[in-house]
Formats: sequence, structure tokens, C-alpha cells
Amino acid sequence: MTDLSINRFELAPRPAQLDRLANEHFDIAVIGGGINGAAVARDAALRGLRVALVEKGDFAGATSSRSSKLIHGGLRYLPQGHLLLVYQALRERERLMRLTAPHLVKPIRFLMPLYRGRGFGPLAMGVGLTLYDLFALAPHAQWHRTLGASAARELEPALREEELRGAALYYDAWSDDARLTLENVLDAAYHGAAVVNYVALEGFARAAGRLAAAHVCDRISGRTIELRARVVVNAAGPWVDDVRMLDDRSAAPSVRLTKGAHIVIPRERLPVRESLVLSDHGGRLVFVMPHDRYVLIGTTDTDFAGDREQVVVDRDDIGYLLGVMRESLPSIALSEADVASSFAGLRALLRSDGGAPSSISREEMIIESPAGLLSVAGGKLTTHRRIADKVVARAMKDLGRPPGVSPTTTVPLPGARGTLPDEAQVLEVISRDAAQALHARYGTHAILLARLIADRPELGRPLGDGCPALGAEVIHSIRCEMTQTLADFLVRRTGLVWRAPREAEAAAPAAARLMATELGWSAAREQAELAGFASDLKARRAA
Repeated sequence: MTDLSINRFELAPRPAQLDRLANEHFDIAVIGGGINGAAVARDAALRGLRVALVEKGDFAGATSSRSSKLIHGGLRYLPQGHLLLVYQALRERERLMRLTAPHLVKPIRFLMPLYRGRGFGPLAMGVGLTLYDLFALAPHAQWHRTLGASAARELEPALREEELRGAALYYDAWSDDARLTLENVLDAAYHGAAVVNYVALEGFARAAGRLAAAHVCDRISGRTIELRARVVVNAAGPWVDDVRMLDDRSAAPSVRLTKGAHIVIPRERLPVRESLVLSDHGGRLVFVMPHDRYVLIGTTDTDFAGDREQVVVDRDDIGYLLGVMRESLPSIALSEADVASSFAGLRALLRSDGGAPSSISREEMIIESPAGLLSVAGGKLTTHRRIADKVVARAMKDLGRPPGVSPTTTVPLPGARGTLPDEAQVLEVISRDAAQALHARYGTHAILLARLIADRPELGRPLGDGCPALGAEVIHSIRCEMTQTLADFLVRRTGLVWRAPREAEAAAPAAARLMATELGWSAAREQAELAGFASDLKARRAA
């Protein structure tokens, strides 16, 4: 078993990872590099199993980089009676925020106004938030408190005054979902797993009626590989049923896909003081979260039956979200032209007959096929560790091994593990603001970027005017985080498309130049990457 007390940074080059897929025999092969698959791979690797993880696109390339960025219990699940789900989610929230990922998961204070005829009433809100505080066992300073209407408007003057009954202040948490996913992937690799992005599943091979191997193809080189494993875990998210049908063509659909859309507005156009929880007339909640110079607004919850590779925010989504804003913040006139960026993701929820999408359970399901394929779907970003624990315990039963207690209950993610002796000295090569920004993204791994800057001071400069990302981050993401495309870096490794979309557009040429040099791209490839990113940004603004 790997020594969990040390902070390790080694990551084998991509060709070596592919060779491992071809040459080794694994205990568990995980299909899908979203949050569930990444967490399963990490959990299994920490328990000493031989693990392989493959993802057909980039890690966190779909749902796991397109969430509302909230690590929360889910207030709206309380009236639905999902008390256990809320309790478990809040316990996981506290674990992430205070023990295993404090560099990535941060507290956020919400102001939730109460209006007559909309959302929670005062009694329901008071009971719900009291349960929330009790379940979380949070410090007393972070317990909720109620406000009168005048006090609520003093905190947030933009709130509609008519029919405002009061408000509540309460705490939850938020995180960069893509980086949370990536740190699970990296920790799996640090503990012996073979992990590769841009490797697609093509089919399965059987022996004695059981799955014995997965046929996969490297989408970059075209290399085909027989990935041998005793247990295969299907964590393909919105594609979970596609993978099940590769195993068993008669498999009945197990998930219902719903779309969650989000928009990003420049803060000068939406100068709210507080993070807000607003409700529509149907009782659905919409979160308004300022982050530096931009405000993230979401989410919707609608059934989806389109192209899963092209999930975009459409005008109906924008109209709905802006409508909720106008209802509660009438003095701030927003239009489609104010949308600086947008993103939408799919939730693979437990299949049910009828009912509104927002009423479907967020609990996970685990299905085992006759051939031994373990499929997992549903769940919440917040409960990814718990879900992985259950999946790996089930897999270890199939392997004939006692599961024991998962190390993930106490072992921090890589960026939250101890510092190195020379960290303070190395970080002195960059400004205090830059050091804080890097630590917020990489935790203790910020020292790796500081060392790059010490060797090449030009990498300490921002990628563009006002851009909250440095040149060193491009190099680091390629060498240490498996970045293969410009979008990998700007969309997922740094989240610039939602954190700072205008700055991302200005920074793209500098990032592409650094990537071209590091990865040996041709001039044509560099231009194609830039054109692809520009097209994506345009679609996020005008969809």
C-alpha cells in the first residue's frame, strides 16, 4: 500500500499509461472520467487494487464540469422528504470543506428572500434551515438566521420590495467541479492507477460468461487496446445505458436525462452584493453567485432528448433564468446581450414514469449485469465519495476481498496534503495575489507552478490583461494534468470560460502558443485549436 502521508506529484507520460492499459491485468477497469468514475478509481486505488480509468473525452468533460458548482445538502429535497439524502450530503460537504478538500471547497453565504406566493413560507423555511444546520453539525457561527424585509433590503437593495416578507441567511459551499474531479483522477494515478483521457470504449470480451476485457481505442493515436480486468465499472454518466447495451443488448433503460442550464453575467451588469437563492412561482430555486468579476446564475431542470454531445443553453433557458431575475430584482434590467458565457450539463437520474424533473430522486443506483458489469448512475456531485465507497465495496465482494473501511473517509485530496519543506521559500518568487490564486486552484501543488516560474520568470505573467491564469499553468497542466487541447485548459483545468469569459478569449492565443511549443503542434493545429475555442465561446454567448 502506498504511503498516504506523503504528497506525491509523479504522473507517467501518456504513452506509458497506454502501454499499461495494454500490458497489465487489472482488478477494476472504470469506464468514464466524470466525478463518479474518478472517485471510484481513487477509492479502489487507495484500497490497493490494480485500477485502470479511461474517459472517451477529457476528464470532467461533460456533466462534471457543467454543474452549479455547489457542494450542498439540497434545501429543496427537504420538502420532498429526502431527509437521508440531505443528511448524507451535508456530512460529505463538511468532510470536503474541513478535511479532504479545503483548498477547493469553500463556504458561501446565501441570502434567500421570502415572497408571498413564491417558494418557501416562513415556517417551512425556518424548520428546513434548522434541520440543515443540525444535519451539517457546522460551527454555530455558520448557522442560519432570519431577517425582516427591511434588513433583507439593506443587505441587498436590488430586491423587489413588494410582497417581500423577510429573508434568511444561511451557509453552504461551492467548488470548481472540474478540478474536484481532476484531483480524484490524479490521486488515483498517484496511488498506482493507469489513467488516460481520450480513450473510447468500443465493446467487451467475455470468458465463461463474464466480462474479461474491454476493447478501447485511443482517439489521439488510433491505437486499439484490449483492457483486461476482473471487474468493469460503468460510470459513463449520460451514456451509462449505452455502455450497458454494449454488454447486454436487451438491457432496459435505467436513467432519465434532464438538463441544467447556467448563464454568466458580468458583475458590472449585475451588481448584486450577496449570493442569492431566488425562487420562481413553481417553487424551483435559482442560485445567483458572484465570483470575482462575473455572476453565475442557474439552474434549470428540464427533460432532455437531444444530442448528448451538443448540450447547449438555448433561448428558452436564458429567458427562464432572466425571468426569475426580473421577478426578484426588477431594478436590474438584463437581456440576452448581457450573457457573457453559458453552459449546460445533463443529469443522469433514476428513470421514473412521469413527474417533474425537479421531483426525481437524486439518489444513486448500482446495477450489476449477469456478466458482471457494475453500472452506477444518479447521485450528486457532493456525495461522490460516498457513492464510490459503495461501488468499490460491491466490486471487492465480486473480487472475493473484504472491503473494510474506505481510506477516502479521512485521506485528503492531493492539493490538501501536507506542504514541502521549501514551499514558503519557493512561493516567494511570485506575488502574494498570484500565490493565493494558485493555492485556491492547486492547493499544495501550487509549489510546482512556483518552481516553473523560478526557472522561467516569463511564465509568471498573466496570459492576458486581467486574466486570472498564468503562463505557468499551461505548462503545468500539460506535464502534470494530462491536458491535450486548448479547451481542456481554458474550459476545465482553469474554468476560465465561466470564471472570466472575456479574459479567456483574450488569453487564448498566448495559451495556444505555449501549448504548441510544449506539445509540438503544427501551425495548422494551433490555428484549429484557436478557431474551435472561438466557435465554442460564440455559441455560449449566442445560443
